Parts: sequence; C-alpha cells; structure tokens
Amino acid sequence: FAALPISLGYDPGLALHLGKILECAAIAATPGSGSDCALGILEEDSFILEALSPERKFTPQSAAAHTLYEKSDPYELPGPGGVINLRSCSFEDIGRGRVRVRGSRFVPTEDYWVKLEGVRLTGYRSISVAGVRDPIMISKIESILKAVETRAREIMKIRPEEGRIFFHVYGQNGVMGELEPVRKTRAHELGIVIEAIGRSQEEADALLAVTRSALLHYGYEGRIATAGNLAFPFSPSDVAMGQVYEFSIYHLMKVDDPGFFRTETENI
Repeated sequence: FAALPISLGYDPGLALHLGKILECAAIAATPGSGSDCALGILEEDSFILEALSPERKFTPQSAAAHTLYEKSDPYELPGPGGVINLRSCSFEDIGRGRVRVRGSRFVPTEDYWVKLEGVRLTGYRSISVAGVRDPIMISKIESILKAVETRAREIMKIRPEEGRIFFHVYGQNGVMGELEPVRKTRAHELGIVIEAIGRSQEEADALLAVTRSALLHYGYEGRIATAGNLAFPFSPSDVAMGQVYEFSIYHLMKVDDPGFFRTETENI
C-alpha cells in the first residue's frame, strides 16, 4: 500500500501508517469486519480513513486502536530503514464515519535492518477436546494432569524429547498459560484440549490415545463415579492435526545495501 505513494513523493510516515491500517481494511473500523473494504485517501499532511460499508464507520478510537495492532511499542513502529514515530499523531472525527490522521513521521535509522524469519518441522500433532464437570476433579485438576502425563509416559515408555504432552485448560489458564495471574479457578466446568506431539503422526496419535484414556479413567481422591471423568463433544474424540513447526530463525540482520534484494517492476 505504501510503495506507490512513496514513489510518487508522498510523505513516507503518513503512507506507511496508512498502509498499516489498510492492510486489515474494515477490521480497523467499528464494528470491525474481516470481510469489508476500507478507503484511504492520502493527502499532503494527513490521510483520511473511510469504511465502504454502511454498517461500519471509522472513529478516532478504532483508528488509534488499530495503530497499536501487533506492536510492542505504542509510539514507535520499527521497519526496514527507519521507524514510524507516532508521538505527535492525532485522530480527528470529520463526520460521516471518517477519521483524519495527522502527525505520523518516518525517521530514518543510521543502519538498515531487515527481519529474517524461518521455521523447522518439529513433529506431528494430535488433539482431543473434552469437558470436566465434577467439582472434586476441578479442585485437583493440576495434580491430576501431572499424574496423568507421568502415567502416559510410563505406559508408552517415551521420553520428553520423543513426545510432548500439553493440557490446555480453558476456565483455568487456557488462554494465558503460566502468565495467568488468577491462580485459583472458580469455574463450575473446564474445557480441556489434550495435545500430543510425536516424531510421526502415528506416534502422536498413539500418545494422545493413551493420555486421553488415562485422564478419562484416572482415579483421583474423592472420585465417586467410575463411568469416566470426561465429556467428549465429538466422536471420534481424537483428531490428527498434521505437521508442527516452530521458529528456527527470528532475527534482525543489518545490511549495507538493501538493493541486494531482487526486485521486479511491472507496468499495468
């Protein structure tokens, strides 16, 4: 979005800021939508945002909120060759669901940096989704899950580097994991996604099956019913998810000349 206006002499700070918003279109409007378009009008000292659906509009809040989208710093957005400085940025409601944005500045950096990303295959994944409703089990869920993983590894005779087991417990810390500040759940039910990763799909399937069965029939203290600990919303309960990748390259690289990237220009 920003390349053409920058090549035509428009302010790079405004062009890059506008491009960052337009790449997500009406997601930056309110109510947000991933299926509608947005119009950006770039002027000499500002740009205007306008939703193309009558059901949506841009507001200063929605435009500012999306400016913070996927950013670690609210004031500076680094990129190749420089930083978009947003400290003097303003968002003005100009009526009819439109917002005018001013003050975005592009500040060149002394060095030119590019971002490198790459992934590697780390295994194969299988999952099972289940629910827990027993308050006794819920109160002991952390110790139960640790015991179930230990039991599954004993049965499979598998080391951690050969297979990984994860329990994503929604209603406890399924979203934030160990970063969840609320340590004691008050939920009356839990949703558990059991995840197994193996060196092959067959190994992942087998590890999941054993883990799921061990949790289904685990005999915890205070347990009354023996029919099973889990409620499965689907049958079959286990799903093969295929290949699993993780970042193996996630770095910044300084280059002397960004021109070493091959470029092609087409006239349309």
